[in-house]
Amino acid sequence: MATSPHDPDILYYGSQYVHRTVDEGVTWQKISPDLTFNDPKLRNAISGEPITRDMTGEEVYPTLYSIRESALQRGVIWTGANDGPFHVSKDNGLTWTNITPKDLPPGGRVAMIDPSPHRAGSAYYAVYRYLLGDFAPYIYKTDDFGKTWRRLTTGMNGIPADNPTRVVREDPDRAGLLYAGTEFGMYVSFDDGANWQPFMQNMPSLPINDIKVFRKDLVVATQGRGFWIMDNL
Repeated sequence: MATSPHDPDILYYGSQYVHRTVDEGVTWQKISPDLTFNDPKLRNAISGEPITRDMTGEEVYPTLYSIRESALQRGVIWTGANDGPFHVSKDNGLTWTNITPKDLPPGGRVAMIDPSPHRAGSAYYAVYRYLLGDFAPYIYKTDDFGKTWRRLTTGMNGIPADNPTRVVREDPDRAGLLYAGTEFGMYVSFDDGANWQPFMQNMPSLPINDIKVFRKDLVVATQGRGFWIMDNL
């Protein structure tokens, strides 16, 4: 779910499609085709089989996990699915382009998208695949609306190779200053993801679910349902 940064009455909601309301939820419109991978092998699968059935269907039902509209260019909408695909629309949902990086292994979960607050065609995606037995960090950046991608987490540039990534944000005041949340804590990059360093300070080692810079304070939400704030960045 995401609110448009251009109009507080506009809300986006994800199933396998992008749904949009322009009247605070009174009416809804479907503005995309299916933007998930929708693996045919899983369509009739029973979630959790063969031992314990999970009635939520979390493992087999494809859905959009992140939807974000650019704050710099109205109508540029980025999406990411829980089974891998990245998409973007540059015309307010009329047409969509699959922009999934070619080197991203299939089935990853797009945990969070951050359209750059400094460049309209730029966005950062955080993906994790640990539920598939792959603990590698996957943070990607594009500067051309998804035509090309650069992976910012090689496993050797600061974020360890066994730290799955949940969220990435670019500082709204300083371009190229990035904050990343992983399964085991916080990291920061001062050079747009070329290098990372731990940014734990007094925080424990725990999953970081979301990050926001608000009035120059760094606000962090953890999987342990805790909120942490670093004042006066």
